[in-house]
Amino acid sequence: MAEKTNRLSICLIKDSFKALEDIVPDMAGHVIDGVGTFYGQNSFDRSPDWTADFFGGSLDDHFNFRTASSKGVLLVEVEREVEPRIFALVFGHGRHLIADGAVEERFGLKVVLNSVERNNLRSIDKTALGAVPKQSREQMSREVDASSFGIDIEQDLLNSVTGRSSDPRLGKTITGRDALALSVKVDLTDVKQYLPVLLDLYESDAYRASGFEWIDQIKDVRDSGKIAELDDWLVGRIAADDIEKIWMAPPSIIDWADVAGFRYGGAKRPALKADLETSEFLEIFDEAPSLADIKAKRVHAISAKDDKPTESWNAYRCLYAEAQLPDGMFILNNGKWYEIAADFTEGVLADFDGMAESDLILPAFESGREGAYNEAATLTLDGACCLDANMISHGGGHSSIEFCDIFTADNRLVHVKKYSGSAQLSHLFNQGLVSGELFVSAPDFRDKLNEKLPHNRKLADTNARPSASDHEVVFAIIMPPGRPLEIPFFSKVSLRNARRRLEMGFGFKVTKLKIESVQPAAA
Repeated sequence: MAEKTNRLSICLIKDSFKALEDIVPDMAGHVIDGVGTFYGQNSFDRSPDWTADFFGGSLDDHFNFRTASSKGVLLVEVEREVEPRIFALVFGHGRHLIADGAVEERFGLKVVLNSVERNNLRSIDKTALGAVPKQSREQMSREVDASSFGIDIEQDLLNSVTGRSSDPRLGKTITGRDALALSVKVDLTDVKQYLPVLLDLYESDAYRASGFEWIDQIKDVRDSGKIAELDDWLVGRIAADDIEKIWMAPPSIIDWADVAGFRYGGAKRPALKADLETSEFLEIFDEAPSLADIKAKRVHAISAKDDKPTESWNAYRCLYAEAQLPDGMFILNNGKWYEIAADFTEGVLADFDGMAESDLILPAFESGREGAYNEAATLTLDGACCLDANMISHGGGHSSIEFCDIFTADNRLVHVKKYSGSAQLSHLFNQGLVSGELFVSAPDFRDKLNEKLPHNRKLADTNARPSASDHEVVFAIIMPPGRPLEIPFFSKVSLRNARRRLEMGFGFKVTKLKIESVQPAAA
Protein backbone atom coordinates (compact mmCIF):
# COMPACT_ATOMS: atom_id res chain seq x y z
CA MET A 1 0.00 0.00 0.00
CA ALA A 2 1.26 3.48 -0.86
CA GLU A 3 2.49 5.62 2.00
CA LYS A 4 1.60 8.93 0.36
CA THR A 5 -1.90 10.12 -0.57
CA ASN A 6 -2.18 10.77 -4.31
CA ARG A 7 -4.79 12.85 -6.10
CA LEU A 8 -6.04 10.68 -8.97
CA SER A 9 -8.30 11.27 -11.96
CA ILE A 10 -9.65 7.96 -13.24
CA CYS A 11 -11.73 7.17 -16.33
CA LEU A 12 -13.31 3.91 -17.45
CA ILE A 13 -12.84 3.06 -21.11
CA LYS A 14 -15.88 1.86 -23.06
CA ASP A 15 -15.88 -1.88 -23.59
CA SER A 16 -16.13 -1.33 -27.36
CA PHE A 17 -12.54 -0.08 -27.29
CA LYS A 18 -10.47 -3.25 -27.06
CA ALA A 19 -7.11 -2.28 -28.57
CA LEU A 20 -4.83 0.12 -26.73
CA GLU A 21 -3.88 1.84 -29.99
CA ASP A 22 -7.53 2.78 -30.48
CA ILE A 23 -7.70 4.38 -27.03
CA VAL A 24 -4.50 6.42 -27.35
CA PRO A 25 -3.92 6.63 -31.10
CA ASP A 26 -0.69 7.49 -32.91
CA MET A 27 1.53 7.09 -29.87
CA ALA A 28 3.95 4.44 -28.67
CA GLY A 29 3.39 3.31 -25.13
CA HIS A 30 5.81 2.34 -22.40
CA VAL A 31 4.89 -1.03 -20.89
CA ILE A 32 5.10 -1.22 -17.09
CA ASP A 33 5.31 -4.90 -16.22
CA GLY A 34 2.46 -6.19 -14.13
CA VAL A 35 0.56 -2.88 -14.25
CA GLY A 36 -0.24 -1.44 -17.68
CA THR A 37 0.96 0.85 -20.45
CA PHE A 38 1.90 4.49 -20.03
CA TYR A 39 1.59 7.14 -22.74
CA GLY A 40 3.03 10.59 -22.39
CA GLN A 41 4.24 13.67 -24.18
CA ASN A 42 7.43 15.42 -23.23
CA SER A 43 6.94 18.87 -21.73
CA PHE A 44 8.50 21.87 -23.40
CA ASP A 45 8.78 24.99 -21.31
CA ARG A 46 8.01 28.31 -22.97
CA SER A 47 7.00 31.83 -22.14
CA PRO A 48 3.29 32.24 -21.34
CA ASP A 49 1.31 33.86 -24.16
CA TRP A 50 0.29 36.80 -21.97
CA THR A 51 3.87 38.03 -21.60
CA ALA A 52 3.90 38.87 -25.30
CA ASP A 53 0.21 39.37 -26.08
CA PHE A 54 -0.48 41.81 -23.22
CA PHE A 55 2.90 43.12 -22.07
CA GLY A 56 4.52 43.09 -25.50
CA GLY A 57 7.73 41.59 -24.15
CA SER A 58 8.38 44.56 -21.85
CA LEU A 59 8.87 42.20 -18.90
CA ASP A 60 11.50 40.00 -20.54
CA ASP A 61 14.45 41.87 -19.05
CA HIS A 62 13.02 41.72 -15.54
CA PHE A 63 11.33 38.31 -15.22
CA ASN A 64 11.80 34.84 -16.61
CA PHE A 65 8.27 33.42 -16.70
CA ARG A 66 8.10 29.83 -18.00
CA THR A 67 5.22 27.39 -18.32
CA ALA A 68 4.84 23.79 -19.44
CA SER A 69 1.97 21.38 -20.08
CA SER A 70 2.58 17.75 -19.18
CA LYS A 71 0.40 14.96 -20.55
CA GLY A 72 0.26 11.41 -19.29
CA VAL A 73 -2.15 8.45 -19.42
CA LEU A 74 -1.73 5.07 -17.75
CA LEU A 75 -3.95 2.35 -19.23
CA VAL A 76 -4.61 -0.54 -16.84
CA GLU A 77 -6.55 -3.67 -17.74
CA VAL A 78 -8.68 -5.24 -15.01
CA GLU A 79 -9.38 -8.95 -15.44
CA ARG A 80 -12.89 -10.26 -14.75
CA GLU A 81 -14.77 -13.52 -15.26
CA VAL A 82 -16.84 -12.04 -18.09
CA GLU A 83 -14.43 -9.82 -19.99
CA PRO A 84 -11.68 -7.41 -18.97
CA ARG A 85 -12.21 -3.64 -18.67
CA ILE A 86 -9.61 -0.96 -19.23
CA PHE A 87 -9.10 2.04 -16.95
CA ALA A 88 -7.29 5.25 -17.82
CA LEU A 89 -5.48 7.17 -15.09
CA VAL A 90 -5.01 10.71 -16.34
CA PHE A 91 -2.09 12.91 -15.34
CA GLY A 92 -1.72 16.60 -16.19
CA HIS A 93 -3.46 17.30 -19.49
CA GLY A 94 -3.45 13.62 -20.47
CA ARG A 95 -7.21 13.58 -21.19
CA HIS A 96 -6.36 15.13 -24.57
CA LEU A 97 -4.38 12.03 -25.52
CA ILE A 98 -7.43 9.75 -25.25
CA ALA A 99 -9.49 9.18 -28.41
CA ASP A 100 -12.77 11.03 -28.67
CA GLY A 101 -15.65 8.83 -27.54
CA ALA A 102 -13.49 6.29 -25.73
CA VAL A 103 -14.39 7.32 -22.17
CA GLU A 104 -17.46 5.85 -20.46
CA GLU A 105 -19.85 8.71 -19.76
CA ARG A 106 -20.99 9.17 -16.15
CA PHE A 107 -18.56 6.59 -14.73
CA GLY A 108 -17.41 8.97 -12.02
CA LEU A 109 -20.94 10.22 -11.35
CA LYS A 110 -22.27 6.72 -10.66
CA VAL A 111 -19.32 5.80 -8.44
CA VAL A 112 -19.92 8.91 -6.32
CA LEU A 113 -23.68 8.36 -6.05
CA ASN A 114 -23.08 4.74 -5.06
CA SER A 115 -20.68 5.70 -2.30
CA VAL A 116 -22.08 8.85 -0.66
CA GLU A 117 -25.07 9.33 1.59
CA ARG A 118 -27.81 11.73 0.44
CA ASN A 119 -26.98 14.12 3.27
CA ASN A 120 -23.24 14.22 2.53
CA LEU A 121 -23.20 16.28 -0.67
CA ARG A 122 -21.10 19.43 -1.07
CA SER A 123 -21.51 20.52 -4.68
CA ILE A 124 -23.45 19.69 -7.85
CA ASP A 125 -23.28 20.78 -11.48
CA LYS A 126 -26.59 20.60 -13.32
CA THR A 127 -28.26 21.63 -16.56
CA ALA A 128 -31.88 22.83 -16.47
CA LEU A 129 -33.69 21.54 -19.55
CA GLY A 130 -37.17 22.94 -18.98
CA ALA A 131 -36.33 26.08 -20.95
CA VAL A 132 -33.19 27.23 -22.75
CA PRO A 133 -30.57 24.80 -21.38
CA LYS A 134 -28.92 26.54 -18.43
CA GLN A 135 -25.83 25.18 -16.74
CA SER A 136 -25.19 26.02 -13.10
CA ARG A 137 -23.07 25.00 -10.14
CA GLU A 138 -24.34 25.01 -6.58
CA GLN A 139 -21.87 24.68 -3.73
CA MET A 140 -22.62 24.48 -0.02
CA SER A 141 -20.40 25.54 2.87
CA ARG A 142 -21.13 22.22 4.57
CA GLU A 143 -22.44 18.79 3.70
CA VAL A 144 -26.17 18.79 3.00
CA ASP A 145 -28.97 16.59 1.68
CA ALA A 146 -29.66 16.41 -2.05
CA SER A 147 -32.98 18.23 -1.54
CA SER A 148 -31.09 21.35 -0.39
CA PHE A 149 -29.91 21.94 -3.95
CA GLY A 150 -33.44 22.40 -5.28
CA ILE A 151 -33.02 19.79 -8.00
CA ASP A 152 -36.03 19.32 -10.29
CA ILE A 153 -35.82 15.60 -10.98
CA GLU A 154 -37.88 15.89 -14.18
CA GLN A 155 -36.15 18.86 -15.75
CA ASP A 156 -32.59 18.91 -14.42
CA LEU A 157 -29.72 16.93 -15.89
CA LEU A 158 -27.20 16.08 -13.16
CA ASN A 159 -23.69 16.49 -14.56
CA SER A 160 -21.33 16.25 -11.61
CA VAL A 161 -21.46 15.61 -7.85
CA THR A 162 -19.01 16.20 -5.01
CA GLY A 163 -19.54 14.67 -1.59
CA ARG A 164 -18.05 12.85 1.37
CA SER A 165 -17.61 9.17 0.71
CA SER A 166 -19.10 6.62 3.07
CA ASP A 167 -16.62 4.05 1.70
CA PRO A 168 -13.19 4.44 3.39
CA ARG A 169 -11.51 2.89 0.35
CA LEU A 170 -12.31 6.04 -1.65
CA GLY A 171 -10.85 8.57 0.76
CA LYS A 172 -12.86 11.50 2.09
CA THR A 173 -14.12 13.95 -0.57
CA ILE A 174 -14.76 12.59 -4.06
CA THR A 175 -16.01 14.18 -7.28
CA GLY A 176 -17.52 12.40 -10.24
CA ARG A 177 -18.68 13.15 -13.77
CA ASP A 178 -17.16 11.07 -16.55
CA ALA A 179 -13.90 10.91 -14.60
CA LEU A 180 -13.67 10.14 -10.90
CA ALA A 181 -11.43 12.46 -8.85
CA LEU A 182 -10.32 11.23 -5.43
CA SER A 183 -7.38 11.31 -3.03
CA VAL A 184 -6.24 7.88 -1.84
CA LYS A 185 -3.12 6.06 -0.73
CA VAL A 186 -2.69 4.25 -4.04
CA ASP A 187 0.29 4.26 -6.38
CA LEU A 188 1.87 2.13 -9.09
CA THR A 189 2.46 -0.77 -6.70
CA ASP A 190 -1.19 -1.46 -5.92
CA VAL A 191 -3.32 0.40 -8.50
CA LYS A 192 -4.12 -2.79 -10.43
CA GLN A 193 -5.56 -4.36 -7.28
CA TYR A 194 -7.44 -1.16 -6.39
CA LEU A 195 -9.34 -0.50 -9.62
CA PRO A 196 -11.78 -3.47 -9.30
CA VAL A 197 -13.23 -1.64 -6.26
CA LEU A 198 -14.25 1.23 -8.53
CA LEU A 199 -15.59 -1.12 -11.20
CA ASP A 200 -17.85 -2.83 -8.65
CA LEU A 201 -19.18 0.55 -7.48
CA TYR A 202 -19.85 1.67 -11.06
CA GLU A 203 -21.81 -1.48 -11.88
CA SER A 204 -23.86 -1.29 -8.67
CA ASP A 205 -27.48 -0.12 -8.69
CA ALA A 206 -27.31 1.08 -5.08
CA TYR A 207 -27.84 4.69 -6.21
CA ARG A 208 -31.40 3.81 -7.23
CA ALA A 209 -32.34 2.74 -3.71
CA SER A 210 -30.71 5.91 -2.36
CA GLY A 211 -33.16 8.13 -4.22
CA PHE A 212 -31.00 8.93 -7.25
CA GLU A 213 -32.82 6.66 -9.73
CA TRP A 214 -34.05 9.74 -11.62
CA ILE A 215 -30.58 10.43 -13.06
CA ASP A 216 -31.30 7.76 -15.68
CA GLN A 217 -34.36 9.60 -17.03
CA ILE A 218 -32.46 12.06 -19.24
CA LYS A 219 -28.85 11.81 -20.41
CA ASP A 220 -27.03 14.21 -22.70
CA VAL A 221 -25.43 12.43 -25.65
CA ARG A 222 -21.72 13.25 -25.71
CA ASP A 223 -20.34 10.31 -27.68
CA SER A 224 -19.25 11.78 -31.02
CA GLY A 225 -20.09 8.55 -32.84
CA LYS A 226 -23.65 8.51 -31.46
CA ILE A 227 -24.12 12.19 -32.24
CA ALA A 228 -23.01 11.53 -35.82
CA GLU A 229 -25.47 8.63 -36.03
CA LEU A 230 -28.33 10.83 -34.82
CA ASP A 231 -27.40 13.67 -37.16
CA ASP A 232 -27.34 11.12 -40.01
CA TRP A 233 -30.86 10.05 -38.99
CA LEU A 234 -31.95 13.69 -39.10
CA VAL A 235 -30.45 14.37 -42.53
CA GLY A 236 -31.79 11.05 -43.85
CA ARG A 237 -35.35 11.84 -42.74
CA ILE A 238 -35.12 15.25 -44.37
CA ALA A 239 -33.81 13.71 -47.62
CA ALA A 240 -36.71 11.23 -47.60
CA ASP A 241 -39.18 14.08 -46.96
CA ASP A 242 -40.22 12.31 -43.75
CA ILE A 243 -40.39 15.27 -41.40
CA GLU A 244 -43.38 14.33 -39.24
CA LYS A 245 -41.18 14.29 -36.13
CA ILE A 246 -38.98 17.23 -37.12
CA TRP A 247 -40.18 20.72 -36.27
CA MET A 248 -38.75 24.21 -36.26
CA ALA A 249 -39.16 26.77 -33.50
CA PRO A 250 -37.23 29.67 -31.97
CA PRO A 251 -34.66 28.12 -29.59
CA SER A 252 -34.85 31.01 -27.12
CA ILE A 253 -37.55 33.15 -25.56
CA ILE A 254 -38.66 35.99 -27.84
CA ASP A 255 -41.12 38.85 -27.60
CA TRP A 256 -43.82 37.74 -30.01
CA ALA A 257 -45.45 41.18 -29.82
CA ASP A 258 -42.42 42.55 -31.68
CA VAL A 259 -42.09 39.76 -34.25
CA ALA A 260 -43.49 40.47 -37.70
CA GLY A 261 -42.26 37.11 -38.99
CA PHE A 262 -39.18 35.11 -39.87
CA ARG A 263 -36.69 34.99 -42.71
CA TYR A 264 -34.38 32.15 -43.68
CA GLY A 265 -30.86 33.00 -44.77
CA GLY A 266 -30.09 32.53 -48.43
CA ALA A 267 -31.67 35.05 -50.75
CA LYS A 268 -30.76 38.72 -50.39
CA ARG A 269 -34.21 39.53 -49.05
CA PRO A 270 -36.28 36.33 -48.77
CA ALA A 271 -40.02 36.41 -48.19
CA LEU A 272 -41.26 36.97 -44.64
CA LYS A 273 -42.78 33.85 -43.04
CA ALA A 274 -45.45 34.06 -40.34
CA ASP A 275 -44.03 31.05 -38.47
CA LEU A 276 -41.09 28.69 -38.62
CA GLU A 277 -42.02 25.66 -40.69
CA THR A 278 -39.62 22.83 -41.56
CA SER A 279 -41.10 22.38 -45.04
CA GLU A 280 -40.76 26.09 -45.86
CA PHE A 281 -37.20 26.18 -44.56
CA LEU A 282 -36.21 23.23 -46.77
CA GLU A 283 -37.54 25.05 -49.84
CA ILE A 284 -34.52 27.38 -49.79
CA PHE A 285 -32.28 24.45 -50.80
CA ASP A 286 -32.06 23.23 -54.40
CA GLU A 287 -31.59 19.66 -53.14
CA ALA A 288 -31.72 17.76 -49.87
CA PRO A 289 -29.31 19.61 -47.57
CA SER A 290 -26.37 18.11 -45.72
CA LEU A 291 -25.78 18.79 -42.04
CA ALA A 292 -23.20 21.40 -43.02
CA ASP A 293 -25.74 23.07 -45.33
CA ILE A 294 -28.27 23.32 -42.48
CA LYS A 295 -25.73 24.71 -40.01
CA ALA A 296 -24.57 27.29 -42.57
CA LYS A 297 -28.04 28.87 -42.78
CA ARG A 298 -29.34 31.50 -40.39
CA VAL A 299 -32.89 32.02 -39.16
CA HIS A 300 -33.88 35.61 -38.39
CA ALA A 301 -36.76 36.91 -36.27
CA ILE A 302 -37.83 40.19 -37.91
CA SER A 303 -39.00 43.13 -35.81
CA ALA A 304 -42.44 44.57 -36.47
CA LYS A 305 -41.08 48.00 -35.60
CA ASP A 306 -38.24 48.46 -38.09
CA ASP A 307 -38.16 45.30 -40.26
CA LYS A 308 -34.74 44.40 -38.88
CA PRO A 309 -33.67 41.15 -37.20
CA THR A 310 -34.22 41.13 -33.44
CA GLU A 311 -32.79 37.62 -33.05
CA SER A 312 -30.71 35.37 -35.28
CA TRP A 313 -29.86 31.68 -34.85
CA ASN A 314 -28.01 28.87 -36.56
CA ALA A 315 -30.76 26.89 -38.32
CA TYR A 316 -29.63 23.65 -36.63
CA ARG A 317 -30.49 25.18 -33.24
CA CYS A 318 -34.02 25.87 -34.48
CA LEU A 319 -34.64 22.22 -35.38
CA TYR A 320 -36.46 20.07 -32.87
CA ALA A 321 -36.63 16.33 -33.51
CA GLU A 322 -37.80 13.19 -31.75
CA ALA A 323 -35.98 10.08 -32.95
CA GLN A 324 -37.33 6.70 -31.86
CA LEU A 325 -34.46 4.34 -32.61
CA PRO A 326 -34.01 0.64 -31.76
CA ASP A 327 -31.79 1.57 -28.80
CA GLY A 328 -34.07 4.25 -27.38
CA MET A 329 -35.71 7.65 -27.71
CA PHE A 330 -33.51 10.65 -28.57
CA ILE A 331 -34.46 14.32 -28.59
CA LEU A 332 -32.76 17.14 -30.53
CA ASN A 333 -33.34 20.36 -28.62
CA ASN A 334 -31.49 23.67 -29.04
CA GLY A 335 -28.64 22.06 -30.96
CA LYS A 336 -28.04 19.17 -28.53
CA TRP A 337 -29.11 15.52 -28.50
CA TYR A 338 -30.52 13.89 -25.36
CA GLU A 339 -31.36 10.25 -24.60
CA ILE A 340 -34.67 9.70 -22.79
CA ALA A 341 -35.36 6.59 -20.71
CA ALA A 342 -38.22 4.47 -22.07
CA ASP A 343 -40.34 4.45 -18.89
CA PHE A 344 -39.91 8.21 -18.42
CA THR A 345 -40.90 8.80 -22.06
CA GLU A 346 -44.00 6.67 -21.71
CA GLY A 347 -45.06 8.41 -18.52
CA VAL A 348 -44.68 11.92 -19.96
CA LEU A 349 -46.51 11.07 -23.19
CA ALA A 350 -49.32 9.31 -21.35
CA ASP A 351 -49.71 12.25 -18.99
CA PHE A 352 -50.03 14.73 -21.86
CA ASP A 353 -52.42 12.53 -23.84
CA GLY A 354 -54.58 11.97 -20.75
CA MET A 355 -54.71 15.65 -19.75
CA ALA A 356 -58.24 17.04 -19.83
CA GLU A 357 -59.15 19.36 -22.69
CA SER A 358 -60.98 22.56 -21.88
CA ASP A 359 -64.51 22.99 -23.24
CA LEU A 360 -63.88 26.72 -23.63
CA ILE A 361 -64.64 27.88 -27.18
CA LEU A 362 -62.19 30.40 -28.62
CA PRO A 363 -62.16 31.76 -32.19
CA ALA A 364 -59.64 30.65 -34.78
CA PHE A 365 -56.38 32.56 -35.13
CA GLU A 366 -56.02 34.08 -38.60
CA SER A 367 -53.01 36.36 -38.53
CA GLY A 368 -51.37 39.17 -36.62
CA ARG A 369 -50.08 39.31 -33.10
CA GLU A 370 -51.14 37.41 -29.99
CA GLY A 371 -52.16 40.63 -28.27
CA ALA A 372 -54.64 41.55 -30.98
CA TYR A 373 -55.99 38.00 -30.99
CA ASN A 374 -56.46 37.99 -27.20
CA GLU A 375 -58.39 41.27 -27.32
CA ALA A 376 -60.63 39.97 -30.11
CA ALA A 377 -61.15 36.59 -28.41
CA THR A 378 -62.12 38.30 -25.15
CA LEU A 379 -64.94 40.11 -26.93
CA THR A 380 -66.49 36.75 -27.84
CA LEU A 381 -66.76 35.75 -24.16
CA ASP A 382 -69.47 37.43 -22.07
CA GLY A 383 -68.05 39.10 -18.98
CA ALA A 384 -64.42 38.25 -19.78
CA CYS A 385 -61.55 40.72 -19.49
CA CYS A 386 -58.26 40.84 -21.39
CA LEU A 387 -55.16 41.09 -19.19
CA ASP A 388 -52.58 40.36 -21.89
CA ALA A 389 -49.33 42.31 -21.26
CA ASN A 390 -50.91 43.89 -18.15
CA MET A 391 -47.96 43.07 -15.93
CA ILE A 392 -47.99 43.05 -12.13
CA SER A 393 -44.78 44.07 -10.37
CA HIS A 394 -44.30 41.70 -7.48
CA GLY A 395 -41.50 40.17 -5.46
CA GLY A 396 -39.03 43.04 -5.51
CA GLY A 397 -36.50 44.05 -8.10
CA HIS A 398 -37.84 44.04 -11.63
CA SER A 399 -40.04 40.93 -11.28
CA SER A 400 -43.27 41.24 -13.25
CA ILE A 401 -46.00 38.66 -13.58
CA GLU A 402 -48.83 38.35 -16.05
CA PHE A 403 -51.88 36.97 -14.26
CA CYS A 404 -53.28 35.52 -17.48
CA ASP A 405 -54.17 36.61 -21.00
CA ILE A 406 -57.94 36.22 -20.66
CA PHE A 407 -59.89 36.07 -17.38
CA THR A 408 -63.37 34.69 -18.04
CA ALA A 409 -66.57 35.33 -16.13
CA ASP A 410 -66.61 31.73 -14.91
CA ASN A 411 -63.10 32.03 -13.40
CA ARG A 412 -60.92 30.56 -16.10
CA LEU A 413 -57.33 31.82 -16.24
CA VAL A 414 -56.51 31.45 -19.94
CA HIS A 415 -52.85 31.56 -20.99
CA VAL A 416 -52.42 31.85 -24.76
CA LYS A 417 -49.25 31.22 -26.78
CA LYS A 418 -48.42 30.51 -30.39
CA TYR A 419 -46.84 27.11 -30.91
CA SER A 420 -43.10 27.40 -30.44
CA GLY A 421 -40.08 25.59 -29.08
CA SER A 422 -39.45 24.28 -25.59
CA ALA A 423 -38.17 27.60 -24.25
CA GLN A 424 -41.25 29.62 -25.19
CA LEU A 425 -43.81 27.04 -24.13
CA SER A 426 -42.00 26.23 -20.89
CA HIS A 427 -42.09 29.96 -20.13
CA LEU A 428 -45.88 29.90 -20.68
CA PHE A 429 -46.40 26.97 -18.30
CA ASN A 430 -44.17 28.50 -15.65
CA GLN A 431 -46.10 31.77 -15.99
CA GLY A 432 -49.34 29.92 -15.31
CA LEU A 433 -47.79 28.16 -12.33
CA VAL A 434 -46.41 31.33 -10.74
CA SER A 435 -49.57 33.38 -11.24
CA GLY A 436 -51.77 30.57 -9.89
CA GLU A 437 -49.62 30.11 -6.78
CA LEU A 438 -49.50 33.85 -6.04
CA PHE A 439 -53.24 34.27 -6.66
CA VAL A 440 -54.03 31.72 -3.96
CA SER A 441 -51.26 32.40 -1.46
CA ALA A 442 -50.39 36.14 -1.59
CA PRO A 443 -52.92 38.80 -0.49
CA ASP A 444 -50.58 41.61 -1.63
CA PHE A 445 -50.51 40.08 -5.11
CA ARG A 446 -54.32 40.02 -5.12
CA ASP A 447 -54.30 43.71 -4.12
CA LYS A 448 -52.20 44.55 -7.17
CA LEU A 449 -54.32 42.28 -9.37
CA ASN A 450 -57.48 44.08 -8.26
CA GLU A 451 -56.05 47.34 -9.56
CA LYS A 452 -55.80 45.74 -13.02
CA LEU A 453 -59.28 44.22 -13.08
CA PRO A 454 -62.33 46.07 -14.45
CA HIS A 455 -65.00 47.10 -11.96
CA ASN A 456 -67.28 44.15 -12.65
CA ARG A 457 -64.48 41.60 -12.08
CA LYS A 458 -62.80 42.99 -8.98
CA LEU A 459 -62.29 40.65 -6.02
CA ALA A 460 -64.69 41.42 -3.17
CA ASP A 461 -62.06 40.86 -0.48
CA THR A 462 -58.38 40.53 -1.42
CA ASN A 463 -57.57 39.23 2.06
CA ALA A 464 -59.84 36.23 1.57
CA ARG A 465 -58.02 33.24 0.09
CA PRO A 466 -59.69 32.25 -3.22
CA SER A 467 -60.87 28.69 -3.64
CA ALA A 468 -58.56 27.22 -6.29
CA SER A 469 -61.05 24.45 -7.01
CA ASP A 470 -63.45 27.10 -8.34
CA HIS A 471 -60.87 28.17 -10.93
CA GLU A 472 -59.54 26.56 -14.09
CA VAL A 473 -56.09 27.23 -15.54
CA VAL A 474 -56.27 26.84 -19.33
CA PHE A 475 -53.12 26.52 -21.43
CA ALA A 476 -54.21 27.40 -24.96
CA ILE A 477 -51.76 26.78 -27.81
CA ILE A 478 -52.21 28.39 -31.24
CA MET A 479 -51.23 25.58 -33.61
CA PRO A 480 -50.15 26.02 -37.26
CA PRO A 481 -52.84 25.20 -39.86
CA GLY A 482 -53.73 21.53 -40.04
CA ARG A 483 -51.58 20.53 -37.06
CA PRO A 484 -52.94 18.59 -34.05
CA LEU A 485 -52.23 19.78 -30.51
CA GLU A 486 -48.67 18.47 -30.20
CA ILE A 487 -45.77 20.12 -28.38
CA PRO A 488 -42.08 19.22 -27.89
CA PHE A 489 -41.19 16.54 -25.36
CA PHE A 490 -39.41 18.89 -22.94
CA SER A 491 -42.44 21.20 -23.07
CA LYS A 492 -44.59 18.25 -22.03
CA VAL A 493 -42.25 17.70 -19.10
CA SER A 494 -42.60 21.37 -18.09
CA LEU A 495 -46.39 21.18 -18.45
CA ARG A 496 -46.59 18.04 -16.32
CA ASN A 497 -44.54 19.71 -13.60
CA ALA A 498 -46.69 22.87 -13.60
CA ARG A 499 -49.92 20.89 -13.73
CA ARG A 500 -48.99 18.67 -10.79
CA ARG A 501 -48.15 21.65 -8.58
CA LEU A 502 -51.28 23.57 -9.55
CA GLU A 503 -53.61 20.59 -9.12
CA MET A 504 -52.08 18.68 -6.21
CA GLY A 505 -50.54 21.62 -4.39
CA PHE A 506 -53.40 24.11 -4.65
CA GLY A 507 -56.45 22.39 -6.11
CA PHE A 508 -56.79 24.15 -9.49
CA LYS A 509 -58.30 22.39 -12.45
CA VAL A 510 -55.74 22.47 -15.28
CA THR A 511 -56.66 21.88 -18.92
CA LYS A 512 -55.17 22.20 -22.39
CA LEU A 513 -56.79 23.77 -25.44
CA LYS A 514 -55.91 23.90 -29.11
CA ILE A 515 -56.61 27.17 -30.89
CA GLU A 516 -57.10 26.50 -34.58
CA SER A 517 -54.91 28.59 -36.84
CA VAL A 518 -56.26 29.23 -40.33
CA GLN A 519 -54.91 31.02 -43.34
CA PRO A 520 -56.62 34.41 -43.74
CA ALA A 521 -59.05 34.69 -46.61
CA ALA A 522 -57.69 36.37 -49.75
CA ALA A 523 -58.65 40.03 -50.16
